[in-house]
Amino acid sequence: MSSHHIVRENQEPVLVIFDAHAIPFERVQELLEWMPTIVVLYTQAEIVLGWGIKIDVVLVPAGEESSWAERTRDQQPIEVISFQANEPPLNKAISLLQSRNIPAVNWLVKELQTLTGLIDFIGDAEVFVDNKCWSRVKSGRFEKWLPVGVVLQIFPEQACSEIADGKFIVERDGVVALQGKQVFWVGEEVV
Repeated sequence: MSSHHIVRENQEPVLVIFDAHAIPFERVQELLEWMPTIVVLYTQAEIVLGWGIKIDVVLVPAGEESSWAERTRDQQPIEVISFQANEPPLNKAISLLQSRNIPAVNWLVKELQTLTGLIDFIGDAEVFVDNKCWSRVKSGRFEKWLPVGVVLQIFPEQACSEIADGKFIVERDGVVALQGKQVFWVGEEVV
């Protein structure tokens, strides 16, 4: 007996890589299982190409398009998309994804402050930074079953009034519910 899965275009979250070392490669492989569209910042392209996977889009500084088209010619078809010197690459990536109506994105990034830039992203987003997975809570209410001992972090720290110092430690197995006054992020250690 065989199992068949139909994967529609844009069904899997796009993987945007701004830091190839945000989480261990074994976890990156899990994000790659269903062959998502992969968008890579040029500074991470060599690392990602070293993984032996297909890149769909590389974001490069304006003026370097032909150089990157040549460097990635064995990845064809590939889109080489440029951003201006005064334009943060994150903004370019967001506008690219929104122009294509991408409903969900997994982000691998270097800095926790990136969460601020993604707070108003229209689609669903999970951000991996410093070996943590941050999930955006658009509804203002986070609810999840968690085992005792899990440490949750909140960003921005003041988003949930019942949490001190932006951390919550699960005291017993069960459903954890956190309420915020606005959109916020919940971070968990990647295991």
